[in-house]
Amino acid sequence: MAKKEKKTSWTKKVYQALKTSFLVGLRLGLLVTMLLLLVFSAAWLFFVKTFNAQHLSEVIAKELQKRLQRPVAIASVDVKFINMLELKGFRVLDTEGNPGQDLLSADSVTVRLKLLPLLEQQLIIDEVSLHSPRFNIIRRADGVYNIPPLKGSQNTVYTSAASGKKFTVSVEDWTLKNGVFSYKDLGLGVTHAVYGVNMHFERLRLDELSRFTMNMVLRNEWGSGMSDMEISGTGHVNFARFDWANFALRSLRAKVYLFQKPVDVTLDLDNLRTPFFNIKAQVPAFEGKDLSVFNLEKTPFSIPKSTITAKGVLSKNYRLLKVNQFTASASDVKAEGKGQLDFSNDPYTADFTVSTQPFALKGKSKYYAPLARYKLTGNAAAQAHLVRQEGKYAWPLVTFDLDKVTGDIYGFLAENVTGQFRAKKDFSDLYAETKDGKLTVNKSVFEKLNMSASWRNGNLYGYIASTELNGVPLKMSVSVSNLKSARRRVRTAMHWQHFNPMDFIDTVQDFVEVIVPLIPGGAHLPKEVTGDLAWLRNFRSHLPNFMSNFAGNIAADTFSSPVLSGNKFNGEFELTGMRAGMKRLSGKVQARLEGGVIHQMEKWAEEQQALNITFQPFIIMHRMERAGSFKVGKVLKDVPFTDMAVSGSFENGKMDINNAYTVGPSISATVSGWVDWVVENFDIIVWTMFSNTSRSGALAENLTDESGDPALAFRISSSMLKPKVEMLRAKKTGETIRAAQERGLETDFKAGQEFYQGDYHAKK
Repeated sequence: MAKKEKKTSWTKKVYQALKTSFLVGLRLGLLVTMLLLLVFSAAWLFFVKTFNAQHLSEVIAKELQKRLQRPVAIASVDVKFINMLELKGFRVLDTEGNPGQDLLSADSVTVRLKLLPLLEQQLIIDEVSLHSPRFNIIRRADGVYNIPPLKGSQNTVYTSAASGKKFTVSVEDWTLKNGVFSYKDLGLGVTHAVYGVNMHFERLRLDELSRFTMNMVLRNEWGSGMSDMEISGTGHVNFARFDWANFALRSLRAKVYLFQKPVDVTLDLDNLRTPFFNIKAQVPAFEGKDLSVFNLEKTPFSIPKSTITAKGVLSKNYRLLKVNQFTASASDVKAEGKGQLDFSNDPYTADFTVSTQPFALKGKSKYYAPLARYKLTGNAAAQAHLVRQEGKYAWPLVTFDLDKVTGDIYGFLAENVTGQFRAKKDFSDLYAETKDGKLTVNKSVFEKLNMSASWRNGNLYGYIASTELNGVPLKMSVSVSNLKSARRRVRTAMHWQHFNPMDFIDTVQDFVEVIVPLIPGGAHLPKEVTGDLAWLRNFRSHLPNFMSNFAGNIAADTFSSPVLSGNKFNGEFELTGMRAGMKRLSGKVQARLEGGVIHQMEKWAEEQQALNITFQPFIIMHRMERAGSFKVGKVLKDVPFTDMAVSGSFENGKMDINNAYTVGPSISATVSGWVDWVVENFDIIVWTMFSNTSRSGALAENLTDESGDPALAFRISSSMLKPKVEMLRAKKTGETIRAAQERGLETDFKAGQEFYQGDYHAKK
């Protein structure tokens, strides 16, 4: 019972204490509120008595007019609340760009005051708000802007019309609500606009950095399209008492809504007369469809998330933009550059250079789909020069440095290629070089490729300093003038360590099979045929039409073919009309081979009808070996020779044999006549002298030279499939062979030797 009473007593004491505290607090609060109301009421009465609204309107108008040096009009000033004024009909008239029209206007301007400082003769404006302001900036054709040169200090002094007392007037915050900035260049006829501008300046001081926030919409016209770009951000600004040379914008952090995700921008800016800027942008991933205003929605490209920085300056009255340093980073691609845009020229000009660090080619097709067809791997670095002159953009120079690049370039399979590609004059002037790598053209494989090539003014030039073609060392140059014309001229020089004409023809066919499908209207090669004269008919039908004017020289340390082989091979040719079918083939061919062997006449006679008839006299003589004067059987097998040369002239597919001879220890010969490769007939005379192996035997008179040595003379004519053989008197065989040797060829093959010893390169 005692415990219960004690508990009740303690509860009553707590309740009484709380009740007393509440009543005291309530009374104190009411007292403070009444005092504050009394103070604010006194301040308000003092303000109303001291500041005449109409007089204040006139003071504001005169003060602004003095600072702006433009006519200012304020229709009226209304007291909206105990600490708020509203200026209606606010206008600043233009006297430069569009005289008589508004430079600045606003639906209304509200001024919010702090009342207590009035008692200390200070008029502190807490915030000035411009509602729906419109700024009309104009640049005249002579380059002068209508922006007034602002003057005056941050604080001003107001004298009360009623009491005569002086008040120091200062402004804390400024706010723009739903403003519009328009810009018109009367010289260029260009118009830009910024809509929905909302800005708030906190504790704005005109000579020090002050914080501000903003959001706006930029509207620009691009050709027939219109783009809206929303921007929001925060930063610090120093108006430098309107000394624009010392203006500063610091750490403006903005979000620019260009794509589905915003671009994050950080900007520093100095000196509004010739603005120096430092900008950094974090750009989200975007695609061609995101740039529909530029009509790129059908362009199959995408850009990964990237970071861009730029430092530069605006000069020439904001008409010359110089970017002194530019960097961009996207995925593993890092680029840097510099350049300028000059809007003082009509049309405007541009000049930019950019370069990248090495980046991987693999996977780049996901950013630009057409790259997928090339199956590129390896690394590359790029440098580019972009200009705009006379209203057109151009690429004076673009360079790619390649490191172990592999890809399929229109059927040319490159593997581990290291070198450089360079393009000038909008890719009309091209140059490429490789230091190493592998190139496969159909079945032909070029390894250890050291090459340079150029494309200039419609002419192609290529030089292979060294390579191995299907394992055979090769040095080669080729030039094609007027490549896109049917009258193109092809010139080549080649030096092989080992030359096999059949393999060479196969390589030419490999190039034709890859190149012909790339030519508009190009057709695939006809199918190969078999049977008699298949080698000729396939060669004739497979001749590439784009080499109709073909000249050059071929040299080789060694030479081999199914018919003969040897050393120090040299050839020169100058041909026209070399097209499929050979019907208009004309020109000259000269060749020489030393220290070689004629192979297996009997074998080839069995396999080719034309060779069977050609070699038939030797086969007949083989049956006459009993005389013992010479060994025809040896001739029908492998026969050595020391010198062999041929000179022929073509006229519409028909070849006149100007001179052809063979000199050797076992057999010497010369050939004259003609061969028509198109209609497949011929008429040739073969003079052959044999080394006498025995003086005891006797030969018929028509099988010996006037010296008594074994000799053979015969004529082969008619169709290559059904040739006719006529035996001739062989008395003048030795004389005829010696005359052919003395006559020789029209060339010493000096051009081929100079090419082999020289160091040629395509011009960069």
